[in-house]
Amino acid sequence: MSRFEFSSFDRDTADRKRDEKKRVESPGSFFYAQGRGLLLAADYFKDGRLAEDARTGTAIKHRQRINLAIFGQLMASFEYFLKDFVAKAIDATVHLDSSVDKCDWMTIDKPKVLATRGNTSSVGAMLVHSSSRWHSPTVVNDRYQQLFQRRPISNAETEDLEKLWIARHSVAHNAGFVTHYDASRMGEQRLSEQSIAMTIKFLEETFQFLVEIVRRTTEDIGQKILEDWLGTLADIGPDYARDKSTYRKLKLLSTFVESRPQDLPKVTESQYLQDFPEGQPNLI
Repeated sequence: MSRFEFSSFDRDTADRKRDEKKRVESPGSFFYAQGRGLLLAADYFKDGRLAEDARTGTAIKHRQRINLAIFGQLMASFEYFLKDFVAKAIDATVHLDSSVDKCDWMTIDKPKVLATRGNTSSVGAMLVHSSSRWHSPTVVNDRYQQLFQRRPISNAETEDLEKLWIARHSVAHNAGFVTHYDASRMGEQRLSEQSIAMTIKFLEETFQFLVEIVRRTTEDIGQKILEDWLGTLADIGPDYARDKSTYRKLKLLSTFVESRPQDLPKVTESQYLQDFPEGQPNLI
């Protein structure tokens, strides 16, 4: 068996560098870029791009397989966002340390610590990315509530998200077929022992559904984290030189760039002064 190799840069070097910057600094923007890129890949094989004599059963069969793989990646990108948002919030500021200390779902063991040897893994990533149960909306809401006093997933979204996770399980573990048990959990008995028809329309609707959760988490919860941190500095007043590093991290954590080719915005001192709690003297 050949060794795994990392993907090298190609003619899309600019896109890759932009996506990597979003991955490192802005989880919400990274999810959007990844999801939109996956939809573009699916859209590349729609009928309008195929010659009429190529729109056969064989093409439809292969397109179904490609779309199933894309759906799996889309759900994986969403799971990565849910975890990485928490990890980056922890990395940005000590303000969350007391809350983190109360989270019994975050554990440290020797393999986790040793695995970080010689790489750039952060404390937040070590605590969060190896944890499980991120496919449960209830668990996700409980974890965010414990850390941020906010829930990212509304009651109206819970049922649909649970069904998407079951569909993802079918794709990842059952070759795309829905078992009788999973069909029962989804309330879709007609899908029992069937393969889900993974159309571009379904992928687009799934992406838009997930985007709303990501946007709300990024802008609402991210802004709350930023405001809570700034509130701890209100008594001593603003000092951009002192706060620049943490402010930049939290500002980008709360930034949602709804465009794949658009770069992250610059974070400026004027934004910092505007965000700082009112009524404090300017000590800069």
